[in-house]
Formats: sequence, structure tokens, C-alpha cells
Amino acid sequence: NAIDMDGLGALGETANKYDVFTDDGGQKFKVIESSEFCGFDGCIPTGRCCCRPNHKLQLHVYAPEYETSQAIMFFDRPCKCGGCCSVCDICRQEMTVYTGASTGGEGGADPSKQMAYIKEPVLGGFFSPQLEVMERQDGGNQIATITANGVCCIGGICCDHTFMVLDAGGNEIGKIVKERPENLTQIATELGTDADNFTMYVPKHVDPQQKAAMLASLHLIDYMFFENEGDANLDLANGVCQFKCCDLYCCGCVCPCHCSIGGEDSADGGE
Repeated sequence: NAIDMDGLGALGETANKYDVFTDDGGQKFKVIESSEFCGFDGCIPTGRCCCRPNHKLQLHVYAPEYETSQAIMFFDRPCKCGGCCSVCDICRQEMTVYTGASTGGEGGADPSKQMAYIKEPVLGGFFSPQLEVMERQDGGNQIATITANGVCCIGGICCDHTFMVLDAGGNEIGKIVKERPENLTQIATELGTDADNFTMYVPKHVDPQQKAAMLASLHLIDYMFFENEGDANLDLANGVCQFKCCDLYCCGCVCPCHCSIGGEDSADGGE
């Protein structure tokens, strides 16, 4: 009689959509995910149904004046084995940033249009999640390093989660903040849906390539740590409701930490 709400959610999992605004409230970009619900690479599943939030996807970035007719850049991420120790390549999250629009299919990414490459380092930053941002996938210079302020704990709705962005020389060039919900309505929205609010702080002098890499990193961070904040299981027989409160993190391993409500043993001692 147990209902796995996470499993039910996977059956109805839809592609993500994001609205990006400037600090004065004006809309800057619209970001739309394209992915397969039940996709495969050979015999290996890569779709949202089986592999979310580590499924294969592309994120297409549109300027408001173009609506969805012409992408100005896109982010490409392969399917990964998320949540395990970041040693093997298949377990290290990555995303590639391209200028222009994708032509679709396996050959949809033109290497000459690559703007940046983001990858989780070996052992994932040890106790604090980390991403390395490179100019290119094939050994380009390092643009930045993104590191979470938190140690061994990530996710959850009780506080902000900040990721500092440092350039190759170790100088701070910005930060990415996953905002905590400010009221009951926002709490209910985050627990019941995949909706999240992020803020990206970027100085005006930062060049467009770094800004594009930071925007892509923000979306990769969302998929890595904040897509499953509404996970819940309901055991009707025992009257237990279990929900995820945060993730414990070490060397790329992500272990959900759950809280349970109800299900206390009865005091009558009957068999």
C-alpha cells in the first residue's frame, strides 16, 4: 500500500522551462529543455522517464524578441550516472555551451561554435560540490571554478545555497545562489513541483563567454542538486509520509536525507 510519489512523478516528468530576468525585472532570456521522455542510446536508457534528473538533454536559449524561432545559444548535456562517486567519466557531470542554434540529432553540435565546457572534477570537489569551466572540451584553458559554500550538505529549502565563481587566477567574478522559499506558497510550490528560483550575480566587466558559462553552470547545478526537492513517499498502510529534506555530499556521491512523519507503533501491544 506504499505509494512512491517520486516514481509517479517520473511518469509525468515534462521538459523544464526557465525564464531569465535582469535585476530590474526585465526578461532577458527564455530557456527551454529538449529531451526524450523514453530515450535510448543503443540499449542504454537516457530519457526522462528512467534517468531524470541525469537524463540526456539540450537547453535552448532564446531572446524574448525572437520568442522560440531562433536560439542564440544552447547547452548540451549527455546522460550520466548521477549521485555516485565522481571517478569514472560516466559519473562526472558535464555540459557544453554552444553559440547559435542546434541542428538536432547526434551531429547537432558544431565544434567550431563551442563557447565553453563545464565538467565535474575527479572526486567532485571532495566535501563541497565543484565544477570546472574550460574554454573547450578538448583541453582548452580554464575559465573558472565554481564551488559550493556548503560542506557535506546540499539542497533543502531551509536556507540559501551559494556557489562561488572564481576565475583562473582565483579572483571572484560572481556567484550563483539557489534562493530559499520566502513564504508558504513558495514552499508548497517547491515541494510539489520542480520550480526553483536562482540568482546569478555577475559584474559588468565579465566577458560574454564567462557569462554564458555561468548561466549554463546554473542550469547544470539545478539538475544535479535541486530537481528532486519535492520527492515524497506515502505509505497508506502504516500512515507514514516520507520526504527529502536535503542531500549529503561527499566526492560526488549524493545521498538523500529523508524525514518521516507518522507511523508510530501503537501502544496496545497486540499482535
